[in-house]
Amino acid sequence: MMTTSYISSLSLLNAPRAASMRLQSEIERATQEITTGRYADTGLALGSQVGRSFGLRQSTAEIAALQDGNSATALRLSTSQTILQQLQKSADAQFTTLTGLTADKRMAAMAASSGDMLTSLTGLLNSTAGGQALFSGINTDVTPMRDGAAANAKAAAIAAFTATFTFPPSDARAASLTAAQIKTFLEGTVATQFADTGWGTTWSQASDTAITSRISLSESATTSVTANATAIRQLAEAATLAGLGLSGLSADAQSVVSDRVMSLLSKSSAGLVSIQADLGRSQARLTDANTRLDAQSTLITKEISRLEAVDTVEAKTLLDAATKQLNISYALTAQLQELSLLKYVA
Repeated sequence: MMTTSYISSLSLLNAPRAASMRLQSEIERATQEITTGRYADTGLALGSQVGRSFGLRQSTAEIAALQDGNSATALRLSTSQTILQQLQKSADAQFTTLTGLTADKRMAAMAASSGDMLTSLTGLLNSTAGGQALFSGINTDVTPMRDGAAANAKAAAIAAFTATFTFPPSDARAASLTAAQIKTFLEGTVATQFADTGWGTTWSQASDTAITSRISLSESATTSVTANATAIRQLAEAATLAGLGLSGLSADAQSVVSDRVMSLLSKSSAGLVSIQADLGRSQARLTDANTRLDAQSTLITKEISRLEAVDTVEAKTLLDAATKQLNISYALTAQLQELSLLKYVA
């Protein structure tokens, strides 16, 4: 006895549809792998090694972040070096000028240059790079030099002179002051105004703490200068003393003033050279760190490629095969949709 069974046209119709969804997924995956050169699903492809892949990619991101940060750090260092060189040249030029003058002409020369020195000093110290103040230490969001610092410092020094001697520097009685009195005043009262408390009150709102930057995976370096550095204070003190209007003093007292200014200029220049040397060492370390980061990035990238890279030729073959099968599936679906008993009913 022969039995018969039916074949569902709906099943025939759905079969190629299901296949087409699978083929579309394969085409999408193959296309992505050809485009990116890496597995579309690294977890599925690598299995237990996927953790290593993620770790390497995290290291790559960390190195990239360090390299970006080092670019900003390099700009800060180079700009700071340029400004420090300008300050040093200003101190050296003033020292050379005073050295070439006789004692009776030094006071006039100092008074003439004081204003320009102070303006240049405060302007340069308030410089920024990348939107951050260069000489504010870790207080990068504020300018290091207070508004009107130079004028306030001069006024404070004149007030101190008046309080010490009971008359202002412009008074004729200033000629009676001895060299010893002026020396004590300059090295004591005035110098105190440029010590920590006085400097912070009148001149600076910078932090004493310089910026420390992480420049590699295992290394940090000091990468800024604070306006509170001794060499900068000495230059400000020299410029302030030069503009106090002490030309009414006796010749011996005037000599004390000019000697004090020249001593401060000399010390400031030497200190600025030392600061530049320190920054130069940081720049050298930064360059070396960048070289190491480049090498590390290259090695990690190669290892990631070894783990995740696909055979693009094989992926292209799979793409072509899946595309061909999909086209066949579409054709079969279209033919099955044409099947109908109504075509055969008379």
